Amino acid sequence: MEYYNIEKSLTVAKNDCAAGVIGTSVTLTATVNQFVSTVSVEDANAKAEAWLSTNVQAHANNSGTCRVTAWRGANPSCVVEPTTTLSAFNYMVVRYKWALGAGQDFDTYTGIVNTGTSLDNKWMGWGHGYNNEIPQNSSAENSYIMWAGDNQNANGIESCMVNFSKITNDFPTLNTIQVRMAGSWYTSLGTGNIDIEITTYKDGKMVKSGYDIINVGGTQVDQKIFSKKVSKQGRNLSKNIESVTNIGYITYTKDSSTGKIIIQY
Repeated sequence: MEYYNIEKSLTVAKNDCAAGVIGTSVTLTATVNQFVSTVSVEDANAKAEAWLSTNVQAHANNSGTCRVTAWRGANPSCVVEPTTTLSAFNYMVVRYKWALGAGQDFDTYTGIVNTGTSLDNKWMGWGHGYNNEIPQNSSAENSYIMWAGDNQNANGIESCMVNFSKITNDFPTLNTIQVRMAGSWYTSLGTGNIDIEITTYKDGKMVKSGYDIINVGGTQVDQKIFSKKVSKQGRNLSKNIESVTNIGYITYTKDSSTGKIIIQY
């Protein structure tokens, strides 16, 4: 008897750009029935995952682009970023990305605000006291919000996922859900420049993958990239969002399943 894999995807960033330049994220997908096993579906899925792990970086390096950014923030009062409107979606992943020379160990403060619920002001990121997801120990699919983990490297990514489907289902009286983004450098500060990549998805399910959280079986709707100069935090400030650089807000509207992004400079 033959068994076949389900669809599997893996996303990584192009990593062969020049120092100080961030590569775009690229997704490689193992399509349904691409791999066969005479043992089990799980074995076929394992073959798909092994193929993705082996090939995704080369695919990203060949298919991605190196994005030279005109960094914002040298004179923040002179910069006005217009509101960015998003098409209908139900999952969002905020990816904070940094290249060599920006700094080491970027820490995110990402959380829900102004809903009047128990979800407010519980920041996702290192040292904030709310673990990696709400509710604790839940999968990405069953989390209201999830942080993919603490990346202490001199280049890389930290990610936070917001599951608007679960929030609106469990808190049906909410029509507007706002997410606040902030961050700081913990170990050392270079240029301070980061990219904030905000990607939205419709349907499918969300799955944690390393320092990322990816969508499986759904559709990517929008991907917006913004740039920001972020400062180094002082000592003992890991629970005080007002002490670090404010990045901006995302506002989700339940009735239309759409949202708006405002990046603050």
